[in-house]
Parts: sequence; structure tokens; C-alpha cells
Amino acid sequence: MKLLQKFRQALQFFLGAAVIAVLGFLVYRFWPQPDLPEGWQIIRPPLDVMALAEFDGEIWSGGRDGLVRINRDTGEVLSEVSADVSIIYVTAMLVEPSGDTLWVGHSGGLSRLSDGMWTTLTAQDGLPTDEVLALSMDDQGVLWVGTAEGLFYMDDVSQGVYATKDGMASKTVTTMFFDSSGRLWVGGGISYAKGLSVLDGGSWKTYSPEDGLAHPMVNSIVEDTEGTLWFGTGFSSYGGISVHRDEGWETIDREDGLAGWKVRLLFQDNLSTMWASSEYDGIAYLSGGQWRVLTPDDGLAGWEIKTMLVDSQSDLWMGTENGITRISAEARQSLAIR
Repeated sequence: MKLLQKFRQALQFFLGAAVIAVLGFLVYRFWPQPDLPEGWQIIRPPLDVMALAEFDGEIWSGGRDGLVRINRDTGEVLSEVSADVSIIYVTAMLVEPSGDTLWVGHSGGLSRLSDGMWTTLTAQDGLPTDEVLALSMDDQGVLWVGTAEGLFYMDDVSQGVYATKDGMASKTVTTMFFDSSGRLWVGGGISYAKGLSVLDGGSWKTYSPEDGLAHPMVNSIVEDTEGTLWFGTGFSSYGGISVHRDEGWETIDREDGLAGWKVRLLFQDNLSTMWASSEYDGIAYLSGGQWRVLTPDDGLAGWEIKTMLVDSQSDLWMGTENGITRISAEARQSLAIR
């Protein structure tokens, strides 16, 4: 009897889950969608998109379900990508300056595509862990790899790892950025430790809310065209942008016009427009000294923009939890002066 009861409970659970899935699909398929502005396009699949790159004349999209190639001109999904290992939960991609090598960070390690051949590095090859979260390359050609267990670096002749024992605020590295002075800024967006570290002249310095940081979780870092550093911070209903100037800090948050409190992503495009996405409330962009907010009601594919890219034709791509929004170069011009 007990076995039969457990079977019935399991059956009810799976039937309930199936009903919810079907209802979700029907809402997605048939619920009225807003008319897209001219020059806008929504691309689905892929759905959950965490990384975008332009490589070999195509747009590569990476996310929870792996890698997908997209026609840069039409937005047509070309194919899923097969590599030497199963690549899922892609979190970062990087194209080398030469343009002939693509690096992909994912839950199973660090994969490299060059001359049509894939190779993958894992913890057995020196990575602190297989879980890769961020990628960057300095002007000397050193590849830096943010992981859940430390900051790995390597070039053709050497490799090593930085962690909290070396002075970093957190062992978890989810974002990093080389500024115009050559300093490496590192943030941990899933750690409540003092979230920000900077490697300057071979030594580490850390910053926390006591120093003026809006929140200890640092999710994104950019330097604007004027040389000012911007740090997107926050978790849930807390956070904001921390702007760093001349050793001083300024905070910009939802009360100043941002879409939400947590800043998921910062991005400055080739028109010098600064973008700040939220986790649940769309994205804000700075125009005419004011923040203006875009949501799915305006044509976005989803509420959470996780990655952005300006391609070689000046089209803007936004990867969200529910597909990709592509805005043409012409449409961006009118958006910038809106």
C-alpha cells in the first residue's frame, strides 16, 4: 500500500509539472506580444543566453543549453555547436585579438576553438575547478580565467592561480576588467565577501561597502570613454552602480532612474551610450543625462539582460533569460536621441 501511495504521489507530481509546462508553452506561444519597433528583432531559440561573441563572421550564443551559431545578417539560427566535450551552461566567451581563436568558459571547463579544432582544459590541466565563470585577456596575450575557486592565468610558457591567500577579496570570480592603466579589477557576484579586488603592480587591494561600494556583490565592471570606472553591484532588491573617480565613490541606484536595484550588467556601446541591466526589471540606458528604461513591453526578449554585444555592422545584441533582442544600427541611432 505504501508503495502504491508513493507511486500515486510521484505520478501526481509529474502530471502537475507537465500541466504547468504545457500552460507555460501556450502562454508563450499565443499570448499577445507587443509590436516590435522598426529595426528590432527577437531571436528564439536560444532561450537563456549568458554570453555572446562575433566569430568567423557569425554570432555565437552561449547559455544554459550550450552553444548556438546565428547568421549575423538575418538572425537565423544556423546550428548547435559540437565540440570535443559536452558544452553546457556557457558563462563566458572571448575572441582573441587576431580573430582566429575563440575561448568558451562553461561548467565543464575552458574550451578553445582554433583552425576548426576544439581542445578543452579542466582541473586536470591546472584550472582551480571545471566551473569557469569569466574570461579576459591582457595586452601581453595572457589569458585570465575567473572560476568558482580562484583566478587562473596562463600564456604560452607559464600558468598560475590567485586566491584569497594572495589578497583577493573572494575566491569566486564572476567578472573582471583591465582598465586603461593596466590594472585588473575582479568582482565576485555570488559572494558576500568584500566583493571587489584590484591587482595593481603585482599586489592586491580590496574594496568593500565600508570604502563606498554600493554592495559587496560586484556583477559587472566597465571603464567609460572618459576613463571613469563603473561597477554594477547588488543582489535581489539591493545594490546599484558604484562610480569610482579620483579615489572617491558615487552611487547611482533605482531612485536615480535605474531599472532595478541590482545591476546585472554594465555595457558602454560604440555610441558611448551606457547601459545598466537589472535582474527583474529590464534595462536602463543613459541618454541626454537621464536614465531611460526598456522592458519586454518595449520589445525586449526578456526582463534580464545578461550579456550584450555590438557586432561589426554596429547592430546591438542583447542576450536575456528568454532569447535575444537584436537592434539594427539604424534603430540604435534613433534610440540614442530618444
